[in-house]
Amino acid sequence: MFNPTTLARTVSSLFANRLAMTLSSAIIACLLLFYTYQAWQSGDPGVFAFFALGLCVLVPLERLMPRHAQPFLRPHFVTDLMHVLLTGLLAYMPVALIFPLLQPLRIDATHEFIQSLPLFAQAISALIVQEFLIYWGHRFSHEMPILWRFHAVHHSVIYLDWLGGERRHPLDALFMSFCVGVPMLITGFDLVDLLLLGVFNALWDMTIHANLGWRLKFLDGIWVTTEYHHWHHADDLEARDKNYAGALPVFDWLFGTYHLPPNQKPAGYGIDSAMPDDYFGQLLQPFRPMRPKAQQDDT
Repeated sequence: MFNPTTLARTVSSLFANRLAMTLSSAIIACLLLFYTYQAWQSGDPGVFAFFALGLCVLVPLERLMPRHAQPFLRPHFVTDLMHVLLTGLLAYMPVALIFPLLQPLRIDATHEFIQSLPLFAQAISALIVQEFLIYWGHRFSHEMPILWRFHAVHHSVIYLDWLGGERRHPLDALFMSFCVGVPMLITGFDLVDLLLLGVFNALWDMTIHANLGWRLKFLDGIWVTTEYHHWHHADDLEARDKNYAGALPVFDWLFGTYHLPPNQKPAGYGIDSAMPDDYFGQLLQPFRPMRPKAQQDDT
């Protein structure tokens, strides 16, 4: 028997699916245009290829094997998209302008030593130095109240996925770029080294924030995985201020911040303090008095 209600629901579902597919294609196109611009600025077309590959792989994988059930067009989607499109320009354009000016400060002796190493050894040493700097820069961002005000924007995400992981205050992103890049440049690494590490960091950062349900147990304690970093964003009390490493958990082992409970996953994500839902509100929030989340919910 013909049922108008069933027909209406079917048409509505088909329309919603088609709309989601259209929007996702448009979003990917916008992101690829943005990273094409970054590649043009850097003079390296490989940057575009890496980002294109990462985005075109992660977006479908999140639909196929999600860690948490959540719609593609989930709450705060537009806000996080604006972080991807705008914060990158606000934070990384100053880096692109300033870092080349720091090369005269480079220590020639260490630069010559690094360049004398085989290419593989250069890559490993760059990764280890970078990870040490990321660990402490990240930890300071949690433990120093003035830095936490800006880093809290990143941790305010409650729908953690590849897009939500890109929610960052420009000054927080700028701090981490200088915290890592300046010491590496001065100690002898080249701008090309930092560029290649930047590509790797951006791709892996998207991956470890992604809403992916895989569990790569063979990497536990060796390499930072999606599961490992999701615990860093967890609102569970025992997970607070843990798992600062970007790629090498060894630094969490060494400094007592390793946390990866077996056969569990975070119950939820987010922070205790209030955070506006809109992009520009999040840009201004670090300059306002911090309020408990309950006060935000009551307003």
